Amino acid sequence: MRPVLTLGLILALAGAAPVAAQTAAQPPAADDALAAKLARDAELADQNRRSEALNAEVNAKNRAVQARNDAATAAFNKAAADYKAALAQHDAQVQAIAAEAARTQAAYQKSMDDWKAAVAACKAGDLSKCQAKAPAPPT
Repeated sequence: MRPVLTLGLILALAGAAPVAAQTAAQPPAADDALAAKLARDAELADQNRRSEALNAEVNAKNRAVQARNDAATAAFNKAAADYKAALAQHDAQVQAIAAEAARTQAAYQKSMDDWKAAVAACKAGDLSKCQAKAPAPPT
């Protein structure tokens, strides 16, 4: 009987061998989940790397735009300050011209008043006042 048992045992083991081979060929469910998690983590890491690269590119372009805007603002502010300075200088020139014109007019008016007084004195008989010339109009 022993040989039959051995043969039965051999057949049982031979039948179990393909089942054991099939079990070894298929990874357990935990290995599939781990592989999926590793693949997902690798994809997320790649997406994060690409996202950070795009963010760096966008940030660099934003800094370039901001620099151009800052330069344009500085140029505008300088032009506005230059305009205000030129306007103030022009106003000062206009006021200086007006003051000079007022001084010239006042001097002319004084000369005219002196001449009229000399003419009146000459007509009144003061011959020393008769040689006075009429003042020239202001230029």
